[in-house]
Amino acid sequence: MTHPLIETKPVIVIVEDDSDVSGVLRHFLEKEGFPVSVARDGEEALWVLRRVLARKSPLLAVVDLNLPVRPGSEIFSFIRAHKDLKRTPILAISGHGEIEVRIKALEDGADDFLQKPFGMREFLARIRMLIRSYQEMAETSLPPVMLSIGPFFLDTQRLQVFVGEREIRLTRLEFRILHFLALKQGQIVSKEDLLSALWGEGGPVGEDILKVYISTLRKKLGDSSHEPRFIETVRGFGYRLKKSPSPVSS
Repeated sequence: MTHPLIETKPVIVIVEDDSDVSGVLRHFLEKEGFPVSVARDGEEALWVLRRVLARKSPLLAVVDLNLPVRPGSEIFSFIRAHKDLKRTPILAISGHGEIEVRIKALEDGADDFLQKPFGMREFLARIRMLIRSYQEMAETSLPPVMLSIGPFFLDTQRLQVFVGEREIRLTRLEFRILHFLALKQGQIVSKEDLLSALWGEGGPVGEDILKVYISTLRKKLGDSSHEPRFIETVRGFGYRLKKSPSPVSS
């Protein structure tokens, strides 16, 4: 069965307390044919998300990190914990673009991050990239595989990763990175090949953001960049999922 996000444009839920910013984003997205709902704070965001869900409409969330009432991280947690919302693509936005802020947003459940102010072309490219990523996952475009990596079990049918019986919660893009590396386990994967596989040629994401994704993925797997047991950085080339990773405690 085709997922509804493939058949129609999703409702873009914009959670932004600055009415000037949300107004510009709403006008731009509606010109591009997207239905849009806006929430001004974290509490209203939960109501808007439930309302869109009740209409059984596919959705994508654009969430500012610094919100009144509830911060953006609480919105991420609500979405990821909700059985009918947990696969919702999330684009985090913020006026702060430090690497720590980006990593924290991705760790909290966002799929991508964009620093304000940003251009509308890049914003639209990020939206389309997230939708395309969701479509490819829904269509199971990656070869199905049940892959055991040391203590990890990678299930590409259900998009799940386990350590023993404990599930490690990954975003879709983190899962895609791990899966792509797993399919080439023991081989060096260049940054260019990984970027192309995830976002296509000339995609909106560069090596700096890729490093952030690798960093958050390592942290969730209990890995280290200094003494990697799983994802190894091959300086000047790219990354490699080690052939015989060391055990990790659960």
